[in-house]
Amino acid sequence: MPVKKEVICLHIGQAGCQVGRQVWELFCNEHHIKPDGHSEDDLNEDDSTFESFFGLTSAGQYVPRALYLDTDPVSKEAILNSDWGRLYHPDNLMVYKCDCSNNFFEGWSMAGEYRIVEQVSNQLSKLTDNCDNFQGFMVFHAVAGGTGSGLAHRVFEEMRDVFERKPIFDSVIYPSNNISNCVVAPYNCIFSMHYARDLVDLSLMLDNQAAYKMCHRNLGIPDPSFKHINRLLAQMVSGATASLRYPSELRYTLDDMLTNLVPEKRFRYPVISLSPVRNPAKSRHESFTVPEIVTDLFEEQNLLCDCEGNLKLNRYMSAVVILRGVESLTPDDTNMTRSIGAKDLASTKKTTELSVKAHQVVTALETLKNPVKSHRQPVRFVPWMEKRGFRVGIVSVPPVIPKGFMAPTTRQGAMLGNTTAVRQLFVRQYTKFLKLMFHQAYMWRYVGTEGSGVFDDARISVLELIRDYEEILKDSVAHENENSGANHRLVGETDPSIYSL
Repeated sequence: MPVKKEVICLHIGQAGCQVGRQVWELFCNEHHIKPDGHSEDDLNEDDSTFESFFGLTSAGQYVPRALYLDTDPVSKEAILNSDWGRLYHPDNLMVYKCDCSNNFFEGWSMAGEYRIVEQVSNQLSKLTDNCDNFQGFMVFHAVAGGTGSGLAHRVFEEMRDVFERKPIFDSVIYPSNNISNCVVAPYNCIFSMHYARDLVDLSLMLDNQAAYKMCHRNLGIPDPSFKHINRLLAQMVSGATASLRYPSELRYTLDDMLTNLVPEKRFRYPVISLSPVRNPAKSRHESFTVPEIVTDLFEEQNLLCDCEGNLKLNRYMSAVVILRGVESLTPDDTNMTRSIGAKDLASTKKTTELSVKAHQVVTALETLKNPVKSHRQPVRFVPWMEKRGFRVGIVSVPPVIPKGFMAPTTRQGAMLGNTTAVRQLFVRQYTKFLKLMFHQAYMWRYVGTEGSGVFDDARISVLELIRDYEEILKDSVAHENENSGANHRLVGETDPSIYSL
């Protein structure tokens, strides 16, 4: 039986709590847990890997190892009034009576004035005390508002002090141009990036802008809402954590992901992709084979980062590919899946026999790196990672897809990629930050608390990060041209005008 290693999730702010609700609802559906926390099945002791994310009470109820934190009480009311309100432990729903006014430093100061950090630390300690083999934290929060940026930073500081040796995985939700409702979001984003640079071990980028485009383009939703986007983010998180929650052929822990994804602490911002992401009407017209899924994972249309069409022009420093589900189904097997559902198929011996094989994924990845007789541009890694730039995880359990949201499939892939293309996401917010700062718009809301010097400090910090990623890309292109006789051009360089006000 695999060793159970617990993960504690922390959902901060309105967006973090909303995404958290979708994530845990999906986790429960995947592991056959009802809204009251009781299991739908008689679980085998050998299949208790999911308890890495769920704790079992003496009453036989499975409770998420999760803590919800928001300064606005609306979040708690929404959770308790939902169909899944009975799932959570009441002590793990922490809310207060005054929001942070979409101001980073307002959230920063409230964390101390109301002793929020101390109370969160005590509750996290209780959750870790209930773990036998605690491996680390996963934090979900947005950086456009005040709670998810400023208050979250103070929580990170406390977590780093109290749980010094445990990794902190930060799932960061960046705002979208289409549905963002906060005019000072660029300020909060840049401040959050600056102050959290040395506090978090890995930041998984969840870009609402790219999610909006995926819902509109891939799923055919005319006017995507936060509900659609949060469902898509939940599917992404589910795919990325599958090897943590299921027995698998090639299982990953948080430490394994950290080792394989982050070559240096400053390059700790991987992006995530998911495949297949298709309109339900297309499910009968596509086969979703393993090579097709792996190829899709490296296409920009499936990447949760708006790279503005420049993904193939960038370089990967590393990638972790997680495939879940079954390799192939005969017509009889397909009919069986439609009639009994992927959940029941997952519990049969047939799933193990048909599970995706690691060599299929590796072969598909090598083909992408070295395409033969293909019009596709190769997926390029930095020169020092050309041979072993990726790792593979395999889970034999099919995904659970909400009916009518995405095309049903018995196979699904997720990719965590550390690519220089992520700088496009930073540049987008940094450019908006400069425009506001140049006109001194809304600065009075921030200067009164910390002084104008914090703007220059944050600006320089983020600019250095953008330059670091761009230097990696420039060095890679120069090395390729020098050693292979190629004539690659560096396209999509950052506009030099952002380097000065």
